[in-house]
Amino acid sequence: MYIAIPIAISAFAAELSGSLLLLNLLFLVPFFFLRKDYLHLFLCTTIVGLSFFYFSSKTNTLPDGSSIVTFVWHDQVKMDGGKVKGFARISDGTVVYMMYPLESERQKELFQSINLATFQFTAEVMQKEMEPAAHDYAFDMARYLRMNGAAGILEITEIQANVPLATIRSRLSHYRSNIKQHIRSRFPSTLVTEAEALLIGDRTGMDSSLQVEYRTLGITHLFAISGLHIGLLTFFIRAILLRVGFRKEWVTYCLLFFLPLYACIAGGAPSVWRAVTVTMIMLLALSGNLRLRLDDALAMSAMLFMISQPYIVFQPGFLLSYLAAFSLLYSSAILGDAKHNLHVSFLVTVITQIALYPILLYHFYELSISSFIVNLFYVPLYSVVILPANLLLLACSYLVPPLAHILFFIYEPIRQWIGSMTSWLASLPYQLWTPGQPDGWGATFAVIGVLIFFVCLERRKSIVLGIVCLLLPALYLEIKPVLHRDVIVSYVDVGQGDSTIIELPFRKAVYVIDTGGVVRFGEKNWKTPDQPFEVGRNIVVPYLKAKGITTIDRLIITHDDADHMEGADEVLEELRVKEINTPPGSEQGKSMVDVLRIAQQQKIPLRLVGEGEHWSLGGYQFQYVAPEERRYEGNDSSLVLVMANGELTCIFPGDLEMAGEYRMLGRYQTTDFGRVILKAGHHGSKTSSTEAFVRFLKPELVLISAGRNSRYGHPHAEVTERFEEHGIPYLSTAENGTIELRIKGESYTISSSR
Repeated sequence: MYIAIPIAISAFAAELSGSLLLLNLLFLVPFFFLRKDYLHLFLCTTIVGLSFFYFSSKTNTLPDGSSIVTFVWHDQVKMDGGKVKGFARISDGTVVYMMYPLESERQKELFQSINLATFQFTAEVMQKEMEPAAHDYAFDMARYLRMNGAAGILEITEIQANVPLATIRSRLSHYRSNIKQHIRSRFPSTLVTEAEALLIGDRTGMDSSLQVEYRTLGITHLFAISGLHIGLLTFFIRAILLRVGFRKEWVTYCLLFFLPLYACIAGGAPSVWRAVTVTMIMLLALSGNLRLRLDDALAMSAMLFMISQPYIVFQPGFLLSYLAAFSLLYSSAILGDAKHNLHVSFLVTVITQIALYPILLYHFYELSISSFIVNLFYVPLYSVVILPANLLLLACSYLVPPLAHILFFIYEPIRQWIGSMTSWLASLPYQLWTPGQPDGWGATFAVIGVLIFFVCLERRKSIVLGIVCLLLPALYLEIKPVLHRDVIVSYVDVGQGDSTIIELPFRKAVYVIDTGGVVRFGEKNWKTPDQPFEVGRNIVVPYLKAKGITTIDRLIITHDDADHMEGADEVLEELRVKEINTPPGSEQGKSMVDVLRIAQQQKIPLRLVGEGEHWSLGGYQFQYVAPEERRYEGNDSSLVLVMANGELTCIFPGDLEMAGEYRMLGRYQTTDFGRVILKAGHHGSKTSSTEAFVRFLKPELVLISAGRNSRYGHPHAEVTERFEEHGIPYLSTAENGTIELRIKGESYTISSSR
């Protein structure tokens, strides 16, 4: 253990900063000086240096320009609409993320009919530029590639040859593909997703709504093949072989041979290999062939992972898997006090949830409170009913198909009832604690609090002190996000779209102006992705949750264009919204159907507002200055919000264009808006930000929300030149990412994610 931790620190230090190596002083020096074991201190220090040098030297490079490469896809390669994409290993051993735009529907059908991971391809490729993350909390392709040890992205321009492979790996991949096809052809459609997840570790078929339900209840871990699954599978196989008459030694040998093969077939995730390696070590220990402590066994398997795949330490799954195992292992004294199985189950849930909560908050910004109770029911349910049922159904579907049909007939309605109950439980309010992503101090306090709590609990002394030390960091994490005196205006990078978030001082209110969205053209065809990108769920919601925002006081939809409000339904599903504001007439648009439906279901008032609506809060005045009462005209009927405090005014004009700007000027030509910070109308289109409008407002700063390489040419050169002619500085989300404006009184500061 005292070797594994320094190696992990070295891996982080090699990637992030060499100064992190100093963390070893906090761990090694007190530990070894207390034990007076200077030889091991010297050895560990040497290992730290060597491992840091080793990890620093593990760099991969991509071929420059257009080149010919030979590669093999990994098992997780997937076909999404008109593209094949996934990790691959090229002939020199470099791991890359490979993409191939399919040429025709016929080619797609051909690729779907084969297991791509069992072929070796030769293709002409070009290096592809990575899209930057929208903000610090959104999906970051560069970070994702780093976690998986990939050097970059290559796009295939032409496949020149493909050769079937006959390696052990390809055979195992072929078996995995066959099992997947068998499940899809023999299992009822309602059971396919669950069977794929539990039996072969494939969760690609799980839709977003189901994932949200499991995350709310804190039972997502039950659908990742881990120690629970491997332990039960080992128990079943061992019991069957012993009952058949095999000797214990031969049973052990069979399991030692079978478990690594199953790990490959199950996808080879860190949780799977961790469970398999530890189970194999335990089998060897039980047979008397190996003497090794369980914590050393876990540490050894972790070191093997880190040495073979240094970047794995950045994967949340790796950290959560091993930390959960170690927390339970070192809490054996606490678990030993349990009186019955239910008590044990409760303690296991409490220990793992408390031990993991700093990491869960850092990566996912929220924690399921209901999981402490829900897991008492769901862990036994999955252990005793659902997992064994899936194993039995798979075996019967191969060996005795008629019996499988009978079992499906019995099990499917039971599983549907469990699914309905799960959906109902997940719909109950106030199950998630969302304090946001902890800062460095918050994470440190949380970890120290967890350690003190477990020490007090194990020693059965000062338990009240332990609880206080556990709750104080949690209280800090909860209140810190609201302890700001500034107004924070975030112009979120949603690509070709618009979304702005206003946070008042001490978070007295949060207003979200538009939610971004994807403009989709034409009818669905073979190129349409199976799971289209959701701007609201993948960009706007993570930004809000990472800042600890779970309640929106006003969701302001400026008009019904998809690039402004297509993500609104996703925001409504994930967060609590008190009120929706939109201009009269916009509610009749087709794109508003889902918003209206969800608003009705959740009893959220939808107010049709326009010019004249105003309110004050926290020393700031808010007023809609458009649209005036007239027929709804789309862009020129956009809600225009003005936020003012003394001399400083922020104006958010939606997609207001020339005609709308002229009408607004006519009505407010005698109004002094003071020092103006303007969000450029219509993403910097040449139909907005007219000469008269700019000359009248005289903004001292302009923010432009536009997509990178916009197909519409936003922001238009004519508009940016106009700003330059007037000496007005401007920033664009296309270049700067998400832009944060902090206003304190009549001064402000600007920062951006890029």
